[in-house]
Amino acid sequence: MNLKTTIFCALLLNLLVLSTPQLISGNIASASVGAANFLPNNEQEMDTDNELTLSLAVAAYITTTLANYNSPYGCYYSYEDSCTVSSYCSILSTLKNYYDEAIVFSKGHRGIPYWNYTPANWNHRSLLDHDGYNLIDYAHIYSRTSSDNIVTFIWHCQTALKYPSSYDTYGWYGMPYCWTHDNDMEQYDNTGTQVYLGWTDNVPGDPYPEQRGGSPQYEYEIVPDTYNYANVAGSFWYYMCDGDTVIQALNNLCDDIFDDNFEDTYLNEWLVVWGNMNLGLP
Repeated sequence: MNLKTTIFCALLLNLLVLSTPQLISGNIASASVGAANFLPNNEQEMDTDNELTLSLAVAAYITTTLANYNSPYGCYYSYEDSCTVSSYCSILSTLKNYYDEAIVFSKGHRGIPYWNYTPANWNHRSLLDHDGYNLIDYAHIYSRTSSDNIVTFIWHCQTALKYPSSYDTYGWYGMPYCWTHDNDMEQYDNTGTQVYLGWTDNVPGDPYPEQRGGSPQYEYEIVPDTYNYANVAGSFWYYMCDGDTVIQALNNLCDDIFDDNFEDTYLNEWLVVWGNMNLGLP
């Protein structure tokens, strides 16, 4: 199945609107891999109805693709009003406590939870849940993850920043460290047992519509009337679940969209990979 067919199929999927966290075809067992996909769809001023609908369709595709890959353990998922801080914490705790290795994807907006405290603190990042509450790097994520989080992709703004981590008044900061518990990962490396993908502020110039930095909206066009950033997300997980390593998946999707390798596109240094790019899914 080529990229166009893959993403067109994603957009034709029935939208899954859920009231509680769910697991597609899963069993909790030892010697197993847990997977989770989160979509808060917290609505900010830049979010159009199309962005929210497109995000839900792509989330459904990614969950199904991960669940099929990870059979019989499936994939936990939590979307929209079910995707709260409590839901994140519950699913992440389940992955940590009942599975040997974990795969996580989340798409949404980020917060800076302590910026308005006295004194102001700009070190920490959070993921905003559906209602705009903060899932904070150290306070909520660090204690519910471990070095067994093998492949993590956090499609929220600035989630590749503040690394390597240090410890401040509130605890360890930075999404890469708090998801992996590894403070020695190098960018675009080929060693180690974990890989983490997130976004910096190195956005492309005009005509990219959002100049303030962070992760792209799915609906933003890359090639007019042909590809957008939803294709990047859907295709990454398609290729990963087809047996690619991270760098193979990035090169394949960039070949499809840009007709070039990942390192020669503007995604490089904007979408940052910390850790071992030669890892595939566990």
